[in-house]
Amino acid sequence: MAKTEHRFACTGCGQCCHGWLPLTVKEAIANADRFPLAISITPTRTGAPGQKALDRIGVPTILPPKRKISLVITPISFIPPAMRCPELADDNRCSIHAEKPLRCRTMPFYPYKDEDRQAEMLVPRKGWLCDTSDAAPVVYRDRKILDRTDFDKEEEAIIDEVTKLRRYADLVLKHNPPLLGRVSRAAQTPGGRVIVGFVSLLRYDRFIDLLAFAARQRPVLEDWMTKTADDAKLAEHHDYYRDALADLDRYR
Repeated sequence: MAKTEHRFACTGCGQCCHGWLPLTVKEAIANADRFPLAISITPTRTGAPGQKALDRIGVPTILPPKRKISLVITPISFIPPAMRCPELADDNRCSIHAEKPLRCRTMPFYPYKDEDRQAEMLVPRKGWLCDTSDAAPVVYRDRKILDRTDFDKEEEAIIDEVTKLRRYADLVLKHNPPLLGRVSRAAQTPGGRVIVGFVSLLRYDRFIDLLAFAARQRPVLEDWMTKTADDAKLAEHHDYYRDALADLDRYR
């Protein structure tokens, strides 16, 4: 049987450094003075092809009326799709390369998908200049990642936080009926997701200094609120930054 190989190399075009950036909880807290933080909650159908990884990473829950579903709960840098990461330098290089998030290191592979479904992640999106020619190195063969170092590190970091995220989901959905309703509606929409304030997670962590976190995050949200002002296309993000700031005001 002929082997199936896929080649890939980054060209430094910087196109993948735009828009949302998934983070671990630990990374999000560490970068509160860099990124406008939020929590993404994405309902995902259990047993979907290529998503066995969700058995380890997803948060199982039951939505009314007794509907079993898995929630992918991810801290994110919540940036509009067309806007650059604040750490992307003018030469399209990462200005924090030595300490950049795991998601950036693992690209283009994605641990929320099963290893045998990673080939689709090696197809550059429209406008991306990734090298998939014969000159690029082979990175994926017979549905297996050849160098799993960064992939495994990110997967392990995500799995390490599953218990915390499951506890958060149980509490926030139990005590916040409007949010439960939003998540239930998102579950009925293909690709549906809900964005909530990152501080909603920290309220359930007694080891976090919320005053210190708020002091670092507030200027970032203020900056992004200014960047997205007076642009109707960015209203979702602008409104989020405004509401997240209001939520932080209690921690002064």
